[in-house]
Amino acid sequence: MSNETQAALPNPEDAYNNLFEGVHANVFFGKLANHGFQPQSEKEAADLLQLAGRLRHVDETEKAASADQSRFEGASQALDGILSGAGLGNVKAAQAHNEEDQAIKAAAAQLAEEPLFYNSVLSLKAHEAAVLAQQGGAN
Repeated sequence: MSNETQAALPNPEDAYNNLFEGVHANVFFGKLANHGFQPQSEKEAADLLQLAGRLRHVDETEKAASADQSRFEGASQALDGILSGAGLGNVKAAQAHNEEDQAIKAAAAQLAEEPLFYNSVLSLKAHEAAVLAQQGGAN
């Protein structure tokens, strides 16, 4: 890597902040705006991010404890069992996973076109490689 390329990359802390603010926070606040909520100050924004982090744990627990039940849930689970027994696995979960993978790949490709995000990822990966090389040399 040339010195010019290295100089263009942000330091790891700035790279993390670029990705957090440009991707995570942007998506989060975009979703809130779609529902009519917008923070009125930096303090409100920070509080909303903190609440979201805390609520994520509650949401995961709630989803596990109170999965939506329907008249067809038993039949769906029975079919999943038969498909698994036939080596086909859980088709619904596989389809959902595939759709999520495709959406993530499309979003990643779109974000990779943005130089700030691209350079931030490169910076973090270079830092990670340097830390691993240092740990490997210490052993």
